[in-house]
Amino acid sequence: MSESLSSIRSNQTGYAESLPVQVAVLEAGTVTVSDSKGNVIKQIETGELPLDEASADNVKVMDLGIIPAGEYLIRSGEESRKLKVEKDPWQEVTNALIKGLYFQRCGCELEEKHAGIYKHPACHTAPALEWDNKEVKKYVIGGWHDAGDYGKYVGPGAVTVAHMLYAYLLCGKGCSEELNIPESGNGVADILNEARYELEWLLKMQREDGAFYHKLTKDHFAPFIMPQDDKEQEYLMPVSHCATAAASACLALASRVYADIDKEFSDKMLDEAVKAYEWLENNPEFIPFVNPEGVRTGMYGDRNVTDELFWASCELYAATGDEKYKNSAEKYYSDDMNLWSYGWADVSGLGAICCLFEIGEKGGSVLYTGLKEKFIDTCKKIAEISGNSGYGTALPADRYIWGSILPIMGNAMSLIMYELLTGDSSFRSAALLQWNYALGLNALDISFVTGFGERRVMNIHHRPSGSDGITEPVPGLISGGPNNRMNFPQNKERLANVPPAKAFLDELPSADTNEIAIYWNSPAIFVGAFFSSLCKQ
Repeated sequence: MSESLSSIRSNQTGYAESLPVQVAVLEAGTVTVSDSKGNVIKQIETGELPLDEASADNVKVMDLGIIPAGEYLIRSGEESRKLKVEKDPWQEVTNALIKGLYFQRCGCELEEKHAGIYKHPACHTAPALEWDNKEVKKYVIGGWHDAGDYGKYVGPGAVTVAHMLYAYLLCGKGCSEELNIPESGNGVADILNEARYELEWLLKMQREDGAFYHKLTKDHFAPFIMPQDDKEQEYLMPVSHCATAAASACLALASRVYADIDKEFSDKMLDEAVKAYEWLENNPEFIPFVNPEGVRTGMYGDRNVTDELFWASCELYAATGDEKYKNSAEKYYSDDMNLWSYGWADVSGLGAICCLFEIGEKGGSVLYTGLKEKFIDTCKKIAEISGNSGYGTALPADRYIWGSILPIMGNAMSLIMYELLTGDSSFRSAALLQWNYALGLNALDISFVTGFGERRVMNIHHRPSGSDGITEPVPGLISGGPNNRMNFPQNKERLANVPPAKAFLDELPSADTNEIAIYWNSPAIFVGAFFSSLCKQ
């Protein structure tokens, strides 16, 4: 990857002929766009370039409007950059983000006909032991490796599947192509085939009493080895309220999506979702999960289960119509909830999606009318954050945390749902800027998606990519991106004087800036699916 940063920042995968071309420029003056014959088709003056707090750059986003399909050269001062405009430029990267989850599959061989050079034998097929009773052995094979490590975690997995299922429900035209995975051609959209691989593992993580084990990991992270070489003992860690509630919500949602595809599977998911919810009702004393003594894998600790209970209540009400779940959802809902939050730690936004798009007016004054009003107000604030950023990034300067790509893609999801909910497309441009951010229009002049862009991340914190001897990392994985708040000590010192939006190291050890995670891929899938669907209208 070239170290020379252009003074023109753009979406490195191209632009759509039906949507405005957005670039960011760091040099004041005249911006010109020329076609392949050298004819100038647009000329715009930048005016003064304001200082962007997050990057410390003087920079401005330039909206070049609608440009016909073709190849162009954009020039600003002495610099130029190629632009490509196509009818449907982002289906390939959206497909890759979905298939990135296939490459995270655990417990099965990744065959060459599907995985190409990234093939490997089956991994983690030995029985697991219960941590609290190591006499108990269980085969809990399947699911996705969570991130750059080989652990598998119920809460993050449930959230990832939920993002995918809502992408399919709300933006299905943009995420329903075949992806060359083992299930391709079975008559079901491959995004649903891939989600099912995780759903089947989630069901295995449930105890007979309805509770869900929090995670399936070893007692420590594996070294940088291939997954099939990671043969140390795995453990089913103790159950947790948050994992149980998140799994209940996800399974209830999935039961609706798969009802017309596989009724038996759908019914089983709903039964287990209800069973999990009953365990929560029978065990109301919330105990936050903490790693047992001697365990050093990702904790995914959460000191609040109210948002998970809200989400589960909403999804079960949508699935069953039982008023008791509606009453519970109203009890758990509060005006303090972050309706724009779709991550594993705060799933309030997933409950909001269910209320707005699945339950609808049946939610009444609390779960629909009042919630909708608050959601719309939130979207306006997100758009304002984007408008105040030199790069159009919907993230305040003080919020560049570990996995900053998640709140950025989550805010794009909110802006998209504002349009789907109201029919008002006035925030579409701000949402598009977040998609462009992920693919190169940012302070680092880098595409955060592996395999895409002339300047793209290459050294992601991902054990297979760091161990397979292949130069290019596994494709279709999105990096967590800049982080100046939750750094490793060695990186904190290196990044101490770096502006937040540039606090990034494209280095294998830098999990704090360059790890990947399934629940970062999935909101990007949602965003890509929306914009790909617009290209098909």
